[in-house]
Amino acid sequence: MPGPVYLSGDRVELRVTEREDVEFIQRARSDPAIRTALTQTAPQTREQVEEFYEEFVAADNGDADFVVCDEDGDPVGEVSLFRTEHDRGEVAYWLVPEARGEGYATEAVSLLLDYAFETSGRHRVHARVVDFNEPSRALVERLGFTEEGRLRDHVFLEGEYRDVVLFGLLREEWRAGRGAEEQR
Repeated sequence: MPGPVYLSGDRVELRVTEREDVEFIQRARSDPAIRTALTQTAPQTREQVEEFYEEFVAADNGDADFVVCDEDGDPVGEVSLFRTEHDRGEVAYWLVPEARGEGYATEAVSLLLDYAFETSGRHRVHARVVDFNEPSRALVERLGFTEEGRLRDHVFLEGEYRDVVLFGLLREEWRAGRGAEEQR
């Protein structure tokens, strides 16, 4: 069962990722539809996922990790804000395949961006998208991110080297986009 609700939207809640979520995270990271987008190619044992949890999620490093829960409170994915230097951050996200196409990712990442800019004081955030992941590309573009660059042949997935596309979003751009959205 995920941790306490930290942020709520219309259809999703972001709950603090807890040790009890390790089983859900391991199952998801073993799913080919998720691990490829995460550039996770090696299988992970429960112990490895627990080690990852201890080293990165539970650590006091300025990162924020949340389990995305649907209207019924069931976990459907995860969103994270990784702290980088100079008031910047990296946004990462994934959903289980059966929850895709329902608007959960858009709402969850929007809540995470509100947190990044309004609560944790980030000036800019970026996201990395593997070149073949069109749904993820569409999501970041819909939320106002701008393509800023490309790391050529950066990851080896599904038998070939793939590019990773870099997207960035500034606090002012997010606020301007949110204001326009609220006026609709």
